[in-house]
Amino acid sequence: MTPRLARGLEVDRSDLSHTRIVTLPDRDLQEGQILVTLDSFSLTSNNVTYGLFGDALNYWKFFPSTEKGWGNIPVWGYATVEESLNDDIEPGERIYGLFPMTSSFLLTPDEVDEYGFVDGAQHRERLPNFYNSYHKVSMDRLYRADYENQQLLFRPLFLTAFMLDDLLASLSFYGVEQIVISSASSKTALALAWLLKQRDIKTVGITSQTRRAFVKNTQTYDTVILYDQVDDQLPMNSSVFLDFSGSPDMVQSIHQSLGEALKASYRVGATHWQVASPKPDQSELSGPEPKFFAATQHGIKLVDELGYDEVQRRVSEKLLEFYEPASRWIKAFRGVGEVAIQECYDRLLLGKTHPSEGYILSFDL
Repeated sequence: MTPRLARGLEVDRSDLSHTRIVTLPDRDLQEGQILVTLDSFSLTSNNVTYGLFGDALNYWKFFPSTEKGWGNIPVWGYATVEESLNDDIEPGERIYGLFPMTSSFLLTPDEVDEYGFVDGAQHRERLPNFYNSYHKVSMDRLYRADYENQQLLFRPLFLTAFMLDDLLASLSFYGVEQIVISSASSKTALALAWLLKQRDIKTVGITSQTRRAFVKNTQTYDTVILYDQVDDQLPMNSSVFLDFSGSPDMVQSIHQSLGEALKASYRVGATHWQVASPKPDQSELSGPEPKFFAATQHGIKLVDELGYDEVQRRVSEKLLEFYEPASRWIKAFRGVGEVAIQECYDRLLLGKTHPSEGYILSFDL
């Protein structure tokens, strides 16, 4: 079989700002495998976090590069099966899941059922099934054709928010009066604030001057303040702090300002990736030690308690409701081709994106 050329974007694992466009021959299609073409995918600060925590949380292991020192940042997207040597997967099937930023890719479907499959590639055997699972769009309970862009932009982030909301609810929100959220304009933070609003839990969103109007207009937070207003305007109520910024200085500032009013603290994201660290020094931090929130671990626990179908039902109910307000807050910005993909990635790294924009990208029209 003639080798197929795949185009993609690779990242220098030691310097996320250093990227390259590559053209690589795909491996020959083997018995049981499928060749998929990546139709479209979202690119958000969450993907940058995958790169930042690539070694600590094994994100580089999902789609290894052929050259040492380089890596493929995973993205969530839709793909179409172009060729199949798997009896259970037909060409033309559309799937949703995690892919490398390449125009085409080989998958080895395992545990195939009517809803989808797990990639059975040997190097992914010990990686979480949440990231290894691929969903047939035709059978996907979380899919809505009229909100496809919102699904690309929010689905994995909403799942993180859903799991964090569920965890806090199981702990009775530590009995606090408010939840304080940094990087309030980030998509995961917005989804969480929306979920907390459904429970009438008071929230304080912390953001930058340039993003304040956007955050306030979403009407998801009860109070919105700027980073430099924390000392003066942060309500001194009993609180849980959820850090989506990854900034040690921000965490220190919140901990010091709230003092004994701070009952719990969680590390969730790293939108300020330039200063973030997978293992920040917390030795001199006052108050409760921040806990790292791992959505997949809580998801496994929830499935064990309720069963997969019930968890899917609960997530589906909330996510489908969330698509409508999310479509008002964030509009899709479409880019096509390797150059556009590289430019959008660079803008994300430099913090030059507007919070009301969401990148939906493709290698080809």
